[in-house]
Amino acid sequence: MNVLIVGAKGYVGRRLATRFLEEGDVRLRLLVADARTVQGLEGNPAEIFEGDLGDRQSLARAVRGCDVAYFPIRYFITDRAIAEQALDITRQFLDVCIEEGVKRIVYVGSFDAQQAKNVLTSDADAIGEVLCGRPDRIQTIWFRAGAFIGSGSATFEILRNLVQRLPLLPMPRWTNASIDFLAVADLVEYLVQARTLSVPGNATIPIGAGPMPFQEMVRRTAQGMGLRRMIVPVPVTVPRFSAFLLTLATPLSWGLASYCLHILRSPDRGDSANGSARPLFPGITPLTFEEAVKRSLEDLEHEHVISRWSDSLAGISFKSSEEDLARAMFRDRKEMTIGDLPPRKIFRAVESIGGTRGWFAFDLLWRIRGLLDKLVGGYGTSMGRRVESDLRIGDMLDVWKVVDLREDERLLLEAQMKVFGKAWLEFRIEGDLLVQTAYHYPKGLLGRLYWYSMLPFHIFIFKDMIRTILSRAREMG
Repeated sequence: MNVLIVGAKGYVGRRLATRFLEEGDVRLRLLVADARTVQGLEGNPAEIFEGDLGDRQSLARAVRGCDVAYFPIRYFITDRAIAEQALDITRQFLDVCIEEGVKRIVYVGSFDAQQAKNVLTSDADAIGEVLCGRPDRIQTIWFRAGAFIGSGSATFEILRNLVQRLPLLPMPRWTNASIDFLAVADLVEYLVQARTLSVPGNATIPIGAGPMPFQEMVRRTAQGMGLRRMIVPVPVTVPRFSAFLLTLATPLSWGLASYCLHILRSPDRGDSANGSARPLFPGITPLTFEEAVKRSLEDLEHEHVISRWSDSLAGISFKSSEEDLARAMFRDRKEMTIGDLPPRKIFRAVESIGGTRGWFAFDLLWRIRGLLDKLVGGYGTSMGRRVESDLRIGDMLDVWKVVDLREDERLLLEAQMKVFGKAWLEFRIEGDLLVQTAYHYPKGLLGRLYWYSMLPFHIFIFKDMIRTILSRAREMG
């Protein structure tokens, strides 16, 4: 069976692709904008097609000859323009699948937005309705799921960070509302089995382990982490305070915190536990919340985080723009001789940047810069790393995104903080030199003022950073 996964770099897509590699009867294809973002999956034996979902020709090339096409893209849509673009892409995807003779589309959406009265999840509903719009030409399996619980999922990261960082947890009234949840591992199994599911026509299937109040999720997460936390009920609904708390205590930006909060505040959106999934998938018994949390924590402990919620952020391109970099107006270059240090050691030190290990020099200043970014609606430095032992193109790294990674040669990071334009930080080994360059492509007068205001910090931060990299490389075994 020929199977296509679009958006294979995303949170669900990458996990689904990894799982399909275990299926001997599947010839897997992956469609991604940048083939480098799925390094490690190619030839395993997955066939990689590089192209944009919005490009009809590249989409048709990937779809051609496939039996089942998966559309596991669950957008974090906080902008109406992105929502409209997502619908246009979905319509084209449906048309191309029909033209190329695909037999089945499999999609993951949210629970009923009309029941939830939630304008945000209605975007996911609109995508599902488009995909189900031609039952006479193609069959669509539409899974409705609530919050995903798994290592790197948005809901789990919210819960884990709240419990880990706040010994006293204020719980507004909305946290008593129940939300449906499902372990990510179970979601992937539903998706894998959907390729051979025997149902006539389109099918809309609610899946989940059942509803649970968010406050209870927090309590059980604390128990699973072995932490004693005091939960303080707040008898009012304070959405702005809640969003502010989520922004400061979790890796979410203000916009995404408000988005997630809007969804979490919605009432129970489905009857997943007693829905139609059980007779169709008798071999799947959804994990309990405690089991899902335990598995997620074990994945973190063993650094087995296949993907993170940030992989699915809409509006962030994982394609490096070398043209923008070449046109950068401002540059700050530092270099040091590497001496007898082998490039492998130096690059290992470079790749260890960020996360719990910090930023080599003046880490406190980086944290302050991250906090300022949080206060103006950015991600800050609380994003951390996916895992400490591995780095790949597309990873979010504190306030940066990895846009190029060439072993023992180059690491290029693009800033995801507010920089009034675009900014990059590059580490490159050139002969016997380690070269570190900061680039800035300013937007208007504010961009230029921003660069000049940062120059005094560059003088001592970047100079000390490159020196510390070489020092760390010498200490490595």
